[in-house]
Amino acid sequence: MINDYILDKKSLVLGFVFLLLSAYSFAANRLSQNHKATEKIFLDSLKGTVVDNNGKPLKDVKISNTISGVTVFSSLNGYFALPGTVGDKLKFEHPDFYTLEKIYKGGKSSLWIQLAGRYLPSKDVIGIDPKDSLAVDRASVEVLHGRQLKENQLQSVVTVNTNQLTTTPASQFLQALPGRIAGLNIGFTSGGPGLDGNGLNYNVRSALGNNIVLIDGVQRPYISIDPDQIESVSVYKDALATVMFGMRSSNGIIAITTKKGDKGAPRISFSAQGGIERPITLPKSLDAATYAMLYNEAKQNDAPAGVTLTPSYSAGDIALYQNQTDPFRHPNVDWYNTVLRKQSYINRYNFNVQGSGKGFRYFVDLDNLKETGLFNTNDSLNTYNTNAQLDRYIVRSNLGVDLTKTTVMQLNLFGRIAKNNQPGGTTATVFSSLAATPNNAYPVFNPNGTLGGTSTYNQNQNLYGQILQRGYQFQDSRDVSVDLQLTQRLDVFLPGLYAKIQGSYNNSTLYKTDRSKNFASFQLNPDNSYTAVGTITEQGTTGTPGVRSRVIYTEADLGYEHSFEKHNLSALVLRNEQSTMQFDTGTLPEIYTDYAARFQYNYDQKYLFEAAGSYAGYNWFAPANRWAPYWALGMGWNIHNEEFVKNNLKWVSNLKIRGTYGQTGQANAGYYTYIQTYWTPATNTNNGDGYYFGNTGVGVTRSTGENSLANPDLAAEKAKKTNIALDLGFWNNKLTISAEYFNNRFYDLVGAPGIKTNILGAAYPNKNLYIYNYKGTDISLTYQDNISNFNFFVSGNFSLVQSKVIYMDEITRNYDYQRQTGQQVGIIYGYTAMGLFQSLAEINDPATAVLAATPKSSLRPGDIRYLDRNGDGIINDLDKGPIGSGKPTVYYGATIGFNFKGFDFNALLQGVMNRQTALGGPTAQYGDFYNGFGNGGAANAFEFNLGRWTPGTAATANQPRLWLGANANNQEVSSYWLQNTSFVRLKNVEIGYTIPAYLSKKIGVPSIRFFSNGLNLLTWSPLSKFRNDVDPESLNPTYPMLKVFNFGINAKF
Repeated sequence: MINDYILDKKSLVLGFVFLLLSAYSFAANRLSQNHKATEKIFLDSLKGTVVDNNGKPLKDVKISNTISGVTVFSSLNGYFALPGTVGDKLKFEHPDFYTLEKIYKGGKSSLWIQLAGRYLPSKDVIGIDPKDSLAVDRASVEVLHGRQLKENQLQSVVTVNTNQLTTTPASQFLQALPGRIAGLNIGFTSGGPGLDGNGLNYNVRSALGNNIVLIDGVQRPYISIDPDQIESVSVYKDALATVMFGMRSSNGIIAITTKKGDKGAPRISFSAQGGIERPITLPKSLDAATYAMLYNEAKQNDAPAGVTLTPSYSAGDIALYQNQTDPFRHPNVDWYNTVLRKQSYINRYNFNVQGSGKGFRYFVDLDNLKETGLFNTNDSLNTYNTNAQLDRYIVRSNLGVDLTKTTVMQLNLFGRIAKNNQPGGTTATVFSSLAATPNNAYPVFNPNGTLGGTSTYNQNQNLYGQILQRGYQFQDSRDVSVDLQLTQRLDVFLPGLYAKIQGSYNNSTLYKTDRSKNFASFQLNPDNSYTAVGTITEQGTTGTPGVRSRVIYTEADLGYEHSFEKHNLSALVLRNEQSTMQFDTGTLPEIYTDYAARFQYNYDQKYLFEAAGSYAGYNWFAPANRWAPYWALGMGWNIHNEEFVKNNLKWVSNLKIRGTYGQTGQANAGYYTYIQTYWTPATNTNNGDGYYFGNTGVGVTRSTGENSLANPDLAAEKAKKTNIALDLGFWNNKLTISAEYFNNRFYDLVGAPGIKTNILGAAYPNKNLYIYNYKGTDISLTYQDNISNFNFFVSGNFSLVQSKVIYMDEITRNYDYQRQTGQQVGIIYGYTAMGLFQSLAEINDPATAVLAATPKSSLRPGDIRYLDRNGDGIINDLDKGPIGSGKPTVYYGATIGFNFKGFDFNALLQGVMNRQTALGGPTAQYGDFYNGFGNGGAANAFEFNLGRWTPGTAATANQPRLWLGANANNQEVSSYWLQNTSFVRLKNVEIGYTIPAYLSKKIGVPSIRFFSNGLNLLTWSPLSKFRNDVDPESLNPTYPMLKVFNFGINAKF
């Protein structure tokens, strides 16, 4: 069965290596360098060639002699010539490369000028000739099913390029995006090797679910790609940008474009990098003595007034914890330092080659990433790895072939092999056990060398044993995809007419292997005997298939592009279908079908119009609701192309207003929920599944029952979206500003009905009920300039998002403050806290209202007091109301950087504002926020618990009293536990140095660059005032969030 779903690792790697070598051998015959310049050759001329970091000739570089004032442009082969002599200063300028100034010192018959690529290359190029294909391509941005000149763009599309992705040392490229794109919100809920999206959430201008991710126009898992394969990442935000995606168009789209081959000789790039990973923060457990003292305090706090309880830990015990003269019966084990290493490691190697031959272009890439875990394992004790670890290989071959002068084929091949390893008890279990085990629980080892243990923590066993003696688990995952696209020019029938067909196949498999086992630890008894805790079992040998899916995508396009006089128009009609088969669930295929069209027109590149639409189908809806139309319109005005601006405001290089409006849709149906389904219990009639007949009380009778009721009326969710934007550019676009206002009304959102009755006797189905509104502003600003050879840039973005529940199907409330309708989406509801009780007199005051389920006799000074919001003398659900915002309302980021004499630097700050979180009970990583000892005392406590209420700290306490037993009063969602979890983070920093070309060329390498970068380096948050050992972004991670320090080298040939 394994072989049916999993490709052989060696065969896949060797196959792609063969493709790589074949492509390279085809291109080994480098294209001859034609130095015939398009400019006039001057008699006393300075001449040479301009190339990029790869040695590829650059066209359209502006070369100015600042002494004579003569300006020329480089030819197709990068060649230039202009009059000059020794001592003249030449200035080289290009929108995609840093400006370079060079004084000609003589002695060379031909100059070799190498320009460094901009960290933020600009697409804001004005006045492009539509007939200049190279210039158009450079100034174009990716849109759905095509490309469009940025100058004529009406859609809300923001793009980042590969430079901004490769500076971030992370296993997933999405980790490089926070703070770089206005309107894109990405949050991380966990870290660790093999993240694979489980710790990510991302959305555009809403919080209604993750956006879809496209790779080269096809929806597929984003984990299957490495940053060096990516040419650009675009985010489609408004209706006009996404509407052609039919029933997947409401929540925004993240579109990845991979690198393709381009004209030129083979260009090889190799990079090797390695880094260390450290937790951003780890919980700070109390030492054993302090834990014991606080435990005694918590126990006494539970006692009735005037009653003194015998401490669980005597003064002698506490002294022994402190002096460690009896470490086996009075241990003080720093479990975090024992179980975890200070750091783990990440290594990545990438090799790619790009170029062309006669009639074909290619890009081939091979990438390996290995990320180890934090567990302090000992390889000498086992013949297998029990640490967390990811080992991943990715290969890609993108080949473009000119089959004829009018026919182009694009063939993209991709493969990924990944192995994720973890301890036998799972990584998540180890970390949750760490958070629950105090330092005095048991020793690591007993006097006889066995593992220490205690029956109190039997469910956890020995933490050190969990990472060494529980065996291991691993999962192998494979992804293979093939894309084939044929484009046929049909100018013979109509100039500008073309047709395109595309097919894509993607197969993903995952196989889980369990080699776990159980072990025994031993509790040291007072008589020096031992009691076993846990039993030893043999290592498991099971393997089970996991996710197994197949995606088939087909598309057929007919397009038209033409310009005549001052009219420029394009039209596109297409049909596509995506079928996803999930073999592991046994479900029928999920099929999306779109008939889509788009029309674009502009007059003299001044007055812009665009219309797009789709007629979309989704097979999991009932036939009556399976198809629906969606549409969008856009208009704009390039004011900078008007003569009155050109003649009077020459410092204004870009001035455009644009707006779009449309209706989009989102399928959120569930699996054939319009068909009634039933459940059948197991053969055992006494297992609780069934119905009672008669009154014998013998048990239930095996029978068949209804699942949730079917809803044949369920339809796609919808959204009406408005987007109004202003684009500005000054001083030849050294300064660019884009400001957008959006107003998106999501309606017919699927959810459970709030008005219902138990009389029905069955679960209610989901319905199209809810209406939410999201509106706000996205602002982006970039300034790029140079002072001689010092090139610098500053870029920032800011997003303000306001949401409102327009309608919820909720019951009639007694009070307006109970209603969710009219409130912010995702607002936190709970009690309003009035501080802490300071005395028994305050508690017993007849005017004091307390929770209806909590008798006053169970309350103590230091417990939370709540507001009787409706004044009825009882605290209950009628007193709950909105207490916090929940989701952030402001997202922002800022990037700064420079390039000077081979040195380059960039840094990214990212943050959110107006984010509040109601901290709760037990968490996987940080223990119990409510109480260090949990309910029952068998839990851990942390340094932040030192801020608890005591009679002596009543004025400064930021937490209630400690307790051991049940205390429902202090564990309610309330404003007392509401914390400001806004943060600003130094997300990414990189510094690099490129060896001068004249030196690296001596060893046959056009470019050698050394670099160091980091991720999640510093964090500032108001949450640190409450608890400084918690990461504000991920409040309940299953693995710590990591900061990364990375070093590497890149060589280009």
